[in-house]
Amino acid sequence: MSHALRMLCAASATFASIPSASYAQSDTLPTVIVQPAETGADSQNVAGPPVEQTTAGPVQGYRALTAESATRTNTPINEIPQSIQVIPRSLIDDQDSLSVTEALRNVSGVVGTNVLQTPAFNSTYIRGFPADHWVDGLTTFYNGGDRDSLVNVERIEVLKGPNAILYGGGAGAPLGGVVNLVSKLPTDKAFAEMGMSFGSFTFLQPYFDINTPITQDGTVLFRITGEYTSANSFIDVIETNRYSFNPTLTFTNKSDTTLTLQGRVTSWEQQEYQGLPATGTVTGPFRLNPDLFAGPSDIPKSYSRVQSVTANFDHSFNEVWSTNVQARVSNTEFKELAQNFTSGFDFAGNSPALPVAYWNIMNMALYQQQKEVTLAASSLLKFNVGPTENKLLLGADYSRVTDTGYMYGDLNDIFTLGYVNLLNPAFPSFVEPGPGVNNANLIAGGDNTYLTAGGYAQLQTTAWERIHLLGGLRVANLQIENGSTTSRTLQNADASAILPRAGAVIDIVGGFSVFASYSQGLKGNPFTIYVGAPTPERSEQVEAGAKFDLGYGFTGSAAVFDINRTGVPVFTGVAYEGIGKQRSRGVETDLLWQPDSHWKVLANYSYINAILLNDIPGTAPAGSTLNIVPPHSGRLWVNYSFDGPLQGWSLGAGVYAASGAYVDLANLYRTNAYFTVDATLSYQKDNFAASVTVKNLTGEQYYVPYNYYGGRVATGDARGVYGKVSWKFK
Repeated sequence: MSHALRMLCAASATFASIPSASYAQSDTLPTVIVQPAETGADSQNVAGPPVEQTTAGPVQGYRALTAESATRTNTPINEIPQSIQVIPRSLIDDQDSLSVTEALRNVSGVVGTNVLQTPAFNSTYIRGFPADHWVDGLTTFYNGGDRDSLVNVERIEVLKGPNAILYGGGAGAPLGGVVNLVSKLPTDKAFAEMGMSFGSFTFLQPYFDINTPITQDGTVLFRITGEYTSANSFIDVIETNRYSFNPTLTFTNKSDTTLTLQGRVTSWEQQEYQGLPATGTVTGPFRLNPDLFAGPSDIPKSYSRVQSVTANFDHSFNEVWSTNVQARVSNTEFKELAQNFTSGFDFAGNSPALPVAYWNIMNMALYQQQKEVTLAASSLLKFNVGPTENKLLLGADYSRVTDTGYMYGDLNDIFTLGYVNLLNPAFPSFVEPGPGVNNANLIAGGDNTYLTAGGYAQLQTTAWERIHLLGGLRVANLQIENGSTTSRTLQNADASAILPRAGAVIDIVGGFSVFASYSQGLKGNPFTIYVGAPTPERSEQVEAGAKFDLGYGFTGSAAVFDINRTGVPVFTGVAYEGIGKQRSRGVETDLLWQPDSHWKVLANYSYINAILLNDIPGTAPAGSTLNIVPPHSGRLWVNYSFDGPLQGWSLGAGVYAASGAYVDLANLYRTNAYFTVDATLSYQKDNFAASVTVKNLTGEQYYVPYNYYGGRVATGDARGVYGKVSWKFK
């Protein structure tokens, strides 16, 4: 189940704000700040698709030229001393991605949250460690609702490693990295797009994107996107219904002031998928049905819902001084219902309780609600001194999150419901445990509050147009109140820290630069019952690498990194203590080759060595490899747009490959390596577009680690064929 459920068993678990890309709208989108580099005098070296203006910044084919997530300023990516990759809308559309997780395969070192998982906790990993999900620079805490909707996404910016200096919110600042979904914004040109996706497993997804100026002079703009998804699954029983609606209203004087109001209403419903045990899938003398849904077919659906309103205010006093204020109020709630298989009180249940394939079962119910209020403000000062151009950013933020929930599990079920043979299962009816239900026991519950506040200063300096320096400090405070409704206790923590960040990019020759950086993270752990006061986690990263734009459309980056994570909660018999230490080291590269307007080639590769640095009593010794994340993974995607008599047609194909990964921290179980192949054929003419996409073209059968009770196994995506048609009106 969720993060809270994983806290039940020692053997199974061990466990801010950027401006949304808001611009003063005028007759055109924002001016291009960065042009593709020209290397040498030969104009043929300047290659690739034309630069397109978007509300999130300029994009050339699959290459975003600027980003805001890393610095909270509109900065050329090649001047940021940090690994940051951007997945633009053009790439999402060419691949016909069905989820955020699928799109994230285009970035090295990222493992997205499994789409089968209930949106009640986040299981995205970057460089081996848990990562945060943001929407327009503000945390989404548990990443609830229609988590995988892409209808309102203009681009996805991925930051790697801790990024504490500029960001608070939620339970603190990111430790392993950030996936930031940047939303579509209104423009002053009216248009509408309506379409439908359909395909395997009765997949049906109508969507719309409507943009219209409210006033003739373009000072009031409105845009709304929405989609509804209904689908079955290659997993037995599962039926998914989800929707997302995103209205946005912008007020602007078209010169120096913009106020943008963004609404988000999103919902997800599906039977809770709890994965499969390692025995019977990747090990053991027998094999379970890979499409098995563990639980009765009539179990009620779980759900996850989010409602939020975000306000973003930008004002430029003059060419030197500008300010931004961002605020969000949100409400998230979810409920998970499962008939969980166990091996006695080993809740991960990766081996049977009795031979050959008999497991205990237990009815579970979890409910949580989070309410968040976040306020962030910053001022940007631009000035030149001698041969230097400088941007000084001063800011402060405050966030308050209340996290209230309960979890009921009938421990007597383990003894009274008998055993289920997963080779030939016959599940009893599900009875939701809770108050008033016989023999129901409150296993865990909490009433938690997280207060995050901080102030920061950041200086970006470019000297002699070749040296790009970044430095700053954040004074951070994190207050945690953990109330356990089980033990009737209240635990408080108040942690303050000074978090530094420093980095430099040096342009060695035209189109080639080297960089190095250092950063820290600080974060609390939600719904974790500690021995004594809660302990926040900390992390620090050192990375170095190169960025290049070598002409003929060849661009990219490569990096080496070292991240150390401390204060990880470890179960020590009664509750948790923040004594865990972990380390992740590796190398990665992300490459693009766009020689002309026809070819787009993307490739990435990562090697991650993530280990425990100290023992987890009764679970895993120091030196054990962290689970879930494959040490090796990579992606290749090629797209070609035809010309001449076939103009309007395009063909794309790609492969994603990953090595085996450990299922559990004890390293007892491991999945095998696998690869999947995707292919897309598209046609576009005038206002009409259509495509056919095949996912997992070769029908590869594989398993991946599944973050449930500390580690189980999930069946990999089956082959699927999907179509899409759309019409645009201007």
